[in-house]
Amino acid sequence: MDLHIVGGGPSGMISAISAIRKRNASVAVSEEHSVSGIPTNCSGLFSINGLESLKQFADYQRKGIILNKMNGASIDFAGEKIRIETKKDIAYVCDRSGLDRMLAANAEKEGANVKYGKRISSAEAFESKNIIGADGPNSFVASNFGFPRIKKFVNTLQAHVAYQSEDAHKVELFISNSKFPGFFGWVIPHNEEEAEFGCGVVLPHNAKKAFGELLKIKGIRKTVVPSGAVIPIAVRSKTTLNKNNKNVLLVGDAAGQVKATTGGGVIFGGNCARIAGENFDSPHSYEVKWRAKFGMDLLLHSQVQRYLHGKTDGELAKFGRKMREAGIERYLSERGHMDKPSKMIGIDAIRLLLSTII
Repeated sequence: MDLHIVGGGPSGMISAISAIRKRNASVAVSEEHSVSGIPTNCSGLFSINGLESLKQFADYQRKGIILNKMNGASIDFAGEKIRIETKKDIAYVCDRSGLDRMLAANAEKEGANVKYGKRISSAEAFESKNIIGADGPNSFVASNFGFPRIKKFVNTLQAHVAYQSEDAHKVELFISNSKFPGFFGWVIPHNEEEAEFGCGVVLPHNAKKAFGELLKIKGIRKTVVPSGAVIPIAVRSKTTLNKNNKNVLLVGDAAGQVKATTGGGVIFGGNCARIAGENFDSPHSYEVKWRAKFGMDLLLHSQVQRYLHGKTDGELAKFGRKMREAGIERYLSERGHMDKPSKMIGIDAIRLLLSTII
């Protein structure tokens, strides 16, 4: 076996497809759950640009995958709102479970040997000298080979709620360190009658309390039972090694390839997985290539999260007000990019940011 991938989520399946297509590799994938796409503990909101970057692995435009189209957002900075409205759709709400199943089916179609219900819990279970750990933030692969730990995590809760939004094509975000310490709450409409309510808090803060705060904000009084997940919002300082004659690579949540501002990992993790599949027997090449292509944007997301986390609610409200007065609504509506903040950096952006800080 040329390659053993541990974890059958999006990053694992994209790694498999990439290795088969680019290297004609024989690939085994071990997935602890009995089917792909279950349980679903992550939001299905993706930028269209991000989905396009992964279209070679999954045709997201296939019937039933896109649930809703987004053309803007309302961002509440502790009571001060800014509104972003674009002339065209910039994001899709997708059936996350369906997307995962599509990726799994495509990997098997390419020739990957996907073994469901197989949890890897011992070093003797690895089937190749080339290993990709795509097994989430609590990666067994990472712990088994002694990788440095991820330093920051967010605990999230989410649930589908009967809800009639003012605009079913706009996301609502709530940034408040008294209610959602270090992260935010969100409402993502799936249609005119239902939305995903969710929130996250930097550990060790209480996500259950934060979810209750979100329900209060939106006036939801009935009992809602959310499901949860832990998401890394820091990149591992090292994501590859050669040890005991094995080449070991980490991708996706296992590597911390996640937007620290939103917790979104499919787009960055998926694109890094493509690189991992192409370089599964060359750890150094993978490390250099993925960091060169995506390291700066992940760092910028991390810096924004750290900046906002360090503010009181009063400071957040002042920041939101100054951003609005400086023209951030128009700037983001015209030039915003959900995944790559580096694409927004320019003299106008620097002037705008300086006007909010000084």
